[in-house]
Amino acid sequence: MQIRLTVLGPRGGRAARSCDVLVTAPAGTPLSAVAGALASGSGGSGQPARAGKSTPPLYAGAERLDPATAVLGVPPLLDGAVLSLHSPADGHDGGRPTAAARLHVVGGPDAGGVHLLQGGRIRVGRSADADVPLDDPDVSRLHCAITVDGEGRVTVVDLGSTNGTTLDGAPVGERAVPFPAGTLLRIGESTLRLEPTPPGSAVPPPPASVPAVPDAEGHLQVSLPPTSWPDSGPVATWRPARPADGTGERPAARDAVPADGPTTTGTGAGNVGVDALAAPAPGPGPAEGAPGTPARRDTPQRGLSEQTRTVALPQGRRGGGKAAEAGSRMAGAIGGWARRLAAGRGAPGADGPGGGGTTYDQADAAALRERWPDPAAVLLTALGPGPRLWERALGHPDLLTVRLGTADLTAEDGFRTLPAVPFTVDLRDPHTHVLGLAGPRPRLSGLARAVIAQLCALHPPGVLEVVLVNADRSRPAEQRAEEWGWLNWLPHLRPAHGQDCRLLTATDREQAEARVSEVVRRIEEGPLGTGWATASPEEVAEAAARREGPYTLLVVDGDPGSAYLREATGRIAAAGPSVGVHLLCLAESPERLAAGCGAVAVLEGDVATTLRMEPHGPEHMTMEAVSAAWAERFARALAPLREGDAAAPRRTRSALPPTARLLDELDLALATPAKIATRWAEPAPSGGAAAAVLGAGPEGRVLVDLVGEGPHLLVGGAAGSGKTELLRSVAAALSAGERPDRLALVLVDGAGSERGEGLRTCTDLPHVSTYLSASDPVRMREFAQALTAELRRRDELLDGGDFAQWHERRRLPAVPRQVEPGHAPAGAADPQVRGAVRVRTRTTEPLPRLVVVVDDFDVLVAPALGSPGRPAAGSVVRALEGVARDGERLGVHLVAATGRPERTAGTDTDDAARLRIALRTEEPESAALLVAVEEPATVDDALPGRGYLRRPDGAVTAFQAGRVSGRIPRTATLRPTVVPLEWERMGDPPTRRPVRELGNGPTDLALLASALQRAAESAAADPVPPLL
Repeated sequence: MQIRLTVLGPRGGRAARSCDVLVTAPAGTPLSAVAGALASGSGGSGQPARAGKSTPPLYAGAERLDPATAVLGVPPLLDGAVLSLHSPADGHDGGRPTAAARLHVVGGPDAGGVHLLQGGRIRVGRSADADVPLDDPDVSRLHCAITVDGEGRVTVVDLGSTNGTTLDGAPVGERAVPFPAGTLLRIGESTLRLEPTPPGSAVPPPPASVPAVPDAEGHLQVSLPPTSWPDSGPVATWRPARPADGTGERPAARDAVPADGPTTTGTGAGNVGVDALAAPAPGPGPAEGAPGTPARRDTPQRGLSEQTRTVALPQGRRGGGKAAEAGSRMAGAIGGWARRLAAGRGAPGADGPGGGGTTYDQADAAALRERWPDPAAVLLTALGPGPRLWERALGHPDLLTVRLGTADLTAEDGFRTLPAVPFTVDLRDPHTHVLGLAGPRPRLSGLARAVIAQLCALHPPGVLEVVLVNADRSRPAEQRAEEWGWLNWLPHLRPAHGQDCRLLTATDREQAEARVSEVVRRIEEGPLGTGWATASPEEVAEAAARREGPYTLLVVDGDPGSAYLREATGRIAAAGPSVGVHLLCLAESPERLAAGCGAVAVLEGDVATTLRMEPHGPEHMTMEAVSAAWAERFARALAPLREGDAAAPRRTRSALPPTARLLDELDLALATPAKIATRWAEPAPSGGAAAAVLGAGPEGRVLVDLVGEGPHLLVGGAAGSGKTELLRSVAAALSAGERPDRLALVLVDGAGSERGEGLRTCTDLPHVSTYLSASDPVRMREFAQALTAELRRRDELLDGGDFAQWHERRRLPAVPRQVEPGHAPAGAADPQVRGAVRVRTRTTEPLPRLVVVVDDFDVLVAPALGSPGRPAAGSVVRALEGVARDGERLGVHLVAATGRPERTAGTDTDDAARLRIALRTEEPESAALLVAVEEPATVDDALPGRGYLRRPDGAVTAFQAGRVSGRIPRTATLRPTVVPLEWERMGDPPTRRPVRELGNGPTDLALLASALQRAAESAAADPVPPLL
């Protein structure tokens, strides 16, 4: 288990010094094991942390932790937690404040704040003396005052501000006016909204939370609600105007006219956008869609004035439905909205808050704000976690659509105004798949933080990964680290596709080249192939339209670092959507942005607090930016969260160790004959046991029972995935669990000696009766005959009965039985008189279970031309298929490994294997053939032995196979360690310390075999005679 913590030192009248550390410890480790190292703020040597004689008090928030009972990896000691020494950190005094209402800062350059109004007079302004301070240059030092009286009524008054105060567009003067919940208070460039507190509640409740279950590994498994969305509600999205025919340039702005094509909130059939600027003339009927856009959300619409775009109705919040159903719902919703308009709602000329005869549609504006959450709602979603957490699953209509700010947009009828509604851009749209942000810092950083935070709050890590390239050497490394440090806590930056790093970040040229190269390889392996750099926009759009996810957001801040990286970034911007890669580029001026930005949001104004969209987008939009402290709190809230969808195999990459030692999982770290003999003496089921520990799982060791769950086990995986080692571990675990006179092993190397030692290293186990290397046709035929004869012998001995029943009968007294003529059991003496009565004798020794372990079964099924064992491979396969068909009744089990599941699919072995394991596979189809899920195809090459076990009931469990061929590690126990986190090095390849083994000493398998042999001798357990 590894968790990241921040330790705040004692304040001593100054700001507390913080230290980010990485704690490595086994699950269940108490805090006392590392308290001393945490308190010292050191641990830089990486040596095991030792608890001191006395440690200062440690606090998590306002809670004082008991080092003896607090457990690492269990709340509150989760990934991303902040601990403080001696006293609670600032802002955690342990009290729970009462409040009559909650004030959200929903827009502006310092958005995202959530303030509890505890009654009385609350001053809002730019000054540090204000009760609600805002970093907005257009806000006066003390701008306005909000008063909450004893009965919960809220009023607002302007304090003589320079730029004035408005409430839903109506000016607020020096006389207090009511401040109803849900209305928008505008001061400077900031927008605030009041959230009510239900009667009887001391504190306004946050949004409803979703279940989050600790996994004891420092994380919370989140159960997401079902995917669904409402059928109505307006949506605003924007796309740049199309170039005029034949010019290749954007036309100048002019009055809007209805377009002849449909638009939607994302890529969709006919999603060519409402191009009010480039359309030659109004025209009835929808135009054909852009090449390659998917058939989804094809809603016809009218154009909007002033280069804005409003989509009539969305499909709703949470995706997952079929495209056809989604389109149908949208079509119906649009009709309903049109009928409401036709009925006269919001007729022109009605007075609204803004006066001047402009009609405001507050209902539709509120629906837009609900659909696209503001930064305050995003923060509460992460802190909850709220029900909107990671709502945009694959197939969601709002996938990769980002909110940049708010603006007063004109509705589709051309005369109604939707006040202060979100302005969004769809990154999946072929015209806006690369988004550029330009402007002076720190406003630019605040805007980027808001964009990335909303994407990470609404998209699960399995749908969206974030890659940061932050290697601009023109800016100091310390400044870059300070601006982007918050991003390191997000789970979306964890490598999950085999990237050679600890976090998907790049802070220098070498790391940037590694991150860009990883993306380039993904594009080369995609539908465009190696010629992706010269693919046409139509080919990219067609490939992007077919893609259903997951997606990657590549964030490039400033100059990536070299000419090669600049060129590669430009090419990725053009071809990246073919494999779901979209760019977010940042620069202090539009000219310095990476080539290929289809949409650019430019910060402008005297203090850079408004947005202008290029090309030909709306102007004077209110930006939405968040502070670094806000982003830090948001990211830490997401840090411990992991997807925990019960309908899919549990993803436990972080909960599983990169390697596991089988002897540790068997509780035989020191394998002695006495320990093994004690195990063998334990009561066993009738007919003996055949259970094997496979390795470490998310909730402890993973075990399979060939008797209770089998009878057969099939293992599949690509070359280097650890199949052979897993078979060795299965053989060793079976031997450790049962005496050699009750369980025998037969080993078969299907590829002969062509692939190394194979299973030969297991022949020292006393349970192994026979070993076959499939390279000698003569011996292979003899083996097939011997195995077939053994099956026949068992069948005759059991006399049509079951293996377990036969052993049960042996416990009963002997009974006479009438022997029919010609039906005497094989091996019995011929009766003296036919039809005479004789006493059925009991066998003096129990019939042992037999487990046939076969490596490279696919090579036997389809041997290569010229293979030395090819002439006799069919005989061996037929004998093994006999085991698969009849072995359950006869007490014979088959454990087979295949490197090509498609070759062995449909065989009796494949059909009879109710226990199935998939290690890393090259293709998702191979994984599906083995365990009916595709996760094994995503396993990192650097994790041999990582696999998925499917049981007969369909349950799938991830595990790390135990290794038995390694030598004795120098350290038998894992001691907790505390080391400082070097964030700037997280983009480097991880330092994988090889297991230090004791020179050329014996392997774990050899040590176990020796202990087993001595235990067998002491127990007088004679091995089973060989088949050959």
